[in-house]
Amino acid sequence: MRIRRSTGKTTLADVAKKAGVGQMTVSRAIRTPQLVSEPLRKKIQEVIQQLGYIPNISARNLASVSSGNIVVVTASITSTENTLIFDALQKQLQSLDRQLIILLATGQDWLNELINHSPAAIVLLNFNCSPKVAQWIKESQILCIEVGAKQENPIGINICIDSKNAVQTLLSFLINKGYREIGLLCAKQELAIFQQYLESWHTTLLANHLNPHLILHSAEPISFSSGAKLLEEALLLWGKIDALVFLSDELACGALFEAARRHVVIPHNMAIVGLGNLDVSTVSYPKLTTISVPYKKLGMIAGKKLVELLRTNEKNIQEVIQLPISLIERETS
Repeated sequence: MRIRRSTGKTTLADVAKKAGVGQMTVSRAIRTPQLVSEPLRKKIQEVIQQLGYIPNISARNLASVSSGNIVVVTASITSTENTLIFDALQKQLQSLDRQLIILLATGQDWLNELINHSPAAIVLLNFNCSPKVAQWIKESQILCIEVGAKQENPIGINICIDSKNAVQTLLSFLINKGYREIGLLCAKQELAIFQQYLESWHTTLLANHLNPHLILHSAEPISFSSGAKLLEEALLLWGKIDALVFLSDELACGALFEAARRHVVIPHNMAIVGLGNLDVSTVSYPKLTTISVPYKKLGMIAGKKLVELLRTNEKNIQEVIQLPISLIERETS
């Protein structure tokens, strides 16, 4: 008698047993959800999330059902940074006869939605997936491009900037100018990317024997109003502060508007710096010191790579394309 050893992974049978349905019903809920009643489908999805089940679809099966779609997975398509990348990506893909689908991965079941699209390629736009999902994508042999921050363990092709270097560059610039009490202000963004910023923040300030704990985070999306509120909170909590680092030009410019309203003179009373070198940074008053991030170029290169690899049908490509960032010193520091 052959004994089947457990792999430790949650199986379709485990989901079916927990949900009290047959395995065919679970499979149908994943592959053709429109054929399953909404109450039952929701029940199965809850069990899938609870058990952490990831559908096991082989590369052969995926190839046979591939729709030719290119699916862009992101947590936000409204941020200026992501919009710049996406627009440049989309322009490069116009020569392909492919449908481009945006999947907002704000819930727990986005992988099942991705599978339902039967993608020919996946673009992770400033988005980090869990190790389980990353392994599934690798095993599926679907072409995958990660655009945005540099990844420690890229799934496929990583077109990126070094987020840690961006923060280190800003801090080194401020420290060299004599600023000592420096605060970090940020709003809602991809957690894994924020952690990269935070790691560099702590490392750089501690190496210079400075306080790394002046950090304010807003749960609101990045916007001018969020930046204004963050400045108000920073002044209330910290009182005197030498410099403020915002992880977005929009936040920084919102803070500049609020500073003007409060008659706080920038940079005489404090320095304010941003991240991105967006158009708004060139027209703010004073003009914003920031880090130039080549968002459009990230999207353009990602699009060209997709066109090239989809036409040649190449898969399992491992490559890191890192673009340089640069400090743009203007009037706020």
